[in-house]
Amino acid sequence: MKRWTAFLTTFFTAWAVLLPTGLHAEPSLKPQQIPELLAEKGKKLSAMKVVMNVTSLYEADKSRQDVKGFLLYRRPADFRFQGLATGGNPLFELVIKDGLFELYIPSDGKILKGGKDCFGKRFPDVAEIEGLIPIILLQWKNVTFQKVMKQDAETIVINVLCQGRTWEATLEAKNLFIKRLVRLGPRGEVDLTANFGEFKTGEDGWLPRRFDIQSPKGGWRTTVQISKIEPNPFLVEKNFKLEPTFSTKTENCN
Repeated sequence: MKRWTAFLTTFFTAWAVLLPTGLHAEPSLKPQQIPELLAEKGKKLSAMKVVMNVTSLYEADKSRQDVKGFLLYRRPADFRFQGLATGGNPLFELVIKDGLFELYIPSDGKILKGGKDCFGKRFPDVAEIEGLIPIILLQWKNVTFQKVMKQDAETIVINVLCQGRTWEATLEAKNLFIKRLVRLGPRGEVDLTANFGEFKTGEDGWLPRRFDIQSPKGGWRTTVQISKIEPNPFLVEKNFKLEPTFSTKTENCN
């Protein structure tokens, strides 16, 4: 009997060593560590190419716009987006770089350009989506933790300061996938909501393949369905410059 007791003790001790460390009792994650952890995880993604379908609904004029989009993005803020209509005709091409934008509209035969502030006033929905990209891609270096709103076995909700605004971020507790972002106004009112889903497995599995963004104040809602992501493609300066095939007039945004 003593031999069996000794054998079982040795066996279970060895088996415990072989078990994955995740099954061992470890100090729980401190929510205030989340921005730093996400910033470290997001460092692996320096650029991306994305194919997406975008549907926008506007309450004011009860209109809808469907666009197939081709996105190029390079950290920290180089952005190029080509929009095609459902039939494949080009609608626009947008480049944002160094705090400035250029928007080429083939049907108007012109390029509209200026600062990002003016762009945000003219095209608020596109500007909001572009502004969310650094957060989605875990560029959380300058995100400041403020407090925990909720924490259980499935989700963690934290209040953070980002881009000079207050946000509530809902993350899966197990893998810290971002499921929801809510931007709050000065009085605590909901200013913008973004819900994310369809995460995959693998190295870039934390990138959402679907997100839904809504502005209660602006009266618009945009749904993005991503069909293809190429992480860390080789991009050069030329990729972020407009090159119309013919002479066009230029208009300054005001």
